[in-house]
Amino acid sequence: MYSLFLECPEQEAELLSAELWDEGATGIQEDPLPGSRCLLRAWFDDPTGLLQRFAPFHPRLESEPVIDWEAACRQAWQPFNLGRRLYLAPEWDENPTPRGRLRLTIHPGQALGTGAHAATQLCLEALEAQLRESDTVLDIGTGSGILASAAVLLGARRAIGCDIDFHSVSIARSNLFHDSVPPLLFTGSTRAVRSASIDVLVANINAVTHEALAREYARLCRRTLILSGFPDRHCPRVADALAACGCATVETLTRQEWICLVLCKEETS
Repeated sequence: MYSLFLECPEQEAELLSAELWDEGATGIQEDPLPGSRCLLRAWFDDPTGLLQRFAPFHPRLESEPVIDWEAACRQAWQPFNLGRRLYLAPEWDENPTPRGRLRLTIHPGQALGTGAHAATQLCLEALEAQLRESDTVLDIGTGSGILASAAVLLGARRAIGCDIDFHSVSIARSNLFHDSVPPLLFTGSTRAVRSASIDVLVANINAVTHEALAREYARLCRRTLILSGFPDRHCPRVADALAACGCATVETLTRQEWICLVLCKEETS
């Protein structure tokens, strides 16, 4: 086993991680560096060609002892309570669900969305606070499907997962089938969703994508938007982009350096 260390600007970390997965990484760790940079550590069984392939990112390769990754992963992912009603538990957890809690199964893996990240937790807490039982929910950039699954668990009438990455959609479908969650609809992009058909729109993605999709968000959603996945320094640009499309910020949730905006559609005369 080998560890490959790469340095990159923060805004390139997500794309670089995707390239590392494509090259056969068995795991990736991201750590912040000064100056809005990131250190990515990726594990590989075969390091052939990696130094040359990632030369622009100052690669460093280290040999690693053999580790039982399954046992280590299970030890790292412990169940925990979140918000007033949720209990997040990995798929192998056999502990009983605490009284008064709803069990949300998490699936650590390649698709984003395990519940461990502060931005995901903020989205889950906002969903719990904003959701009404008759609501239709759209989860944009669904990843593992955790937010769509939570919406159904919290009482949404219907949830739709939207992701342009086919692999993520396949993983989300598999996760929800495994958890016996009632069928959800998955689509490729927001263009496949009818205008003003969504009560609550939730998206846990980067600020650049939020800005690019602001008009689509306003087109699709008729009441509440929950947006996270970006640090506090990007909050003004996301809020301004949505305000220009008629969506007003009604609440700002924070955890560590991460932000979750809760917005509503402004009334039009």
